[in-house]
Amino acid sequence: MSNTQIYLHNLAEDHLRGIGNSSQLRDFIDQLASNPDTVGDYRLPDPRGRVIEVKIIGRQALLFFKDPFANIIKILEIRNVEAA
Repeated sequence: MSNTQIYLHNLAEDHLRGIGNSSQLRDFIDQLASNPDTVGDYRLPDPRGRVIEVKIIGRQALLFFKDPFANIIKILEIRNVEAA
């Protein structure tokens, strides 16, 4: 089992609480804690040069990045996405 900490930004936490059925998102967050090498469906660079992982789960996009030196995964945002 990993000792990686998960940090959930306040806005992401508020969004998670507002979702009716958040079990899939919570399962993925648990998966991140137990397997920090999990990657998203897409990767985006941010202005600081970090790689932001984007995981699409149902109609939600979960944006996170790994800080291996601090042994932490930061969940920055959860966004609603529209079907194409």
